[in-house]
Amino acid sequence: MEKIKEMNENAHKWISDIPKEHWASFYFKGDIYDVLTTNRSECFNAVLKDARKLPIASLVEHTRWKTSDFLQKCQEMGQGWQTKLTHYAEEHMALAREESRQYTAYRIGVHDYEVKSLENVDAVNLHLQTCTCRAFQTIGLPCEHAMAAIGITYFDPYDYCKEWYHVQRYRDTYDEVLHPTLDRTQWQVPPEPLMTLLPPRAKRPPGRPRTRRTDRELQSGLHYNCTTCGQLGQNKRSCKEPPIVRQPVDETAVGPSAPIFNRSGVPCEPPFFL
Repeated sequence: MEKIKEMNENAHKWISDIPKEHWASFYFKGDIYDVLTTNRSECFNAVLKDARKLPIASLVEHTRWKTSDFLQKCQEMGQGWQTKLTHYAEEHMALAREESRQYTAYRIGVHDYEVKSLENVDAVNLHLQTCTCRAFQTIGLPCEHAMAAIGITYFDPYDYCKEWYHVQRYRDTYDEVLHPTLDRTQWQVPPEPLMTLLPPRAKRPPGRPRTRRTDRELQSGLHYNCTTCGQLGQNKRSCKEPPIVRQPVDETAVGPSAPIFNRSGVPCEPPFFL
């Protein structure tokens, strides 16, 4: 926050007005499991990209087959693990165990522990599985402070891991089987239709439908300079900065000394953004 305040005080004020539990994982009141992305959904959506042109029945069957193949691969992966936790959780536990060596833990209650380092002091409650760093209760795995507290006891660190990190829970999650759709000859058709489905009232836009998705995060896009203040990323309509004083430009000059103009007809200054 201090770095943001040094760069832009308005941005610091705008973020400070938003409740911290909405944008900072430290103040989040629920379990986020240290995952804030939808990469798995985006990857599966990319797998079904070519199947969008298929008829509805073929699209459903293709989705079922891809999902079944995905479940089978996850089942094989889960059966091959010989550890108690998943690979992600095991790596987290190993890192927390390594970092806990720089801390010194003291027992101050039945379930409370004080963990000290050269700079900070943290409080850990093993019964409630909480730590003042909030990583223990937010992720669901012992942090380095909790690992230091467990190290002076006879408890097993794996007993303080949430059950969804266990390999057995992973196997149970992907233990489902998607059975194929019955053939048309095996359908149970009622003597009279229960309802009549009409096509949706939709007006098709002109032109061919777009098949490729646009990822704005990967595209650099166009860069514009404000003609008033000369800053990048805004225009003169929304600009609130004072106008810059420009040096007179010789528009009749030719050769290397000739000025370069942008789309708005304003002379560019190095670096040039056309």
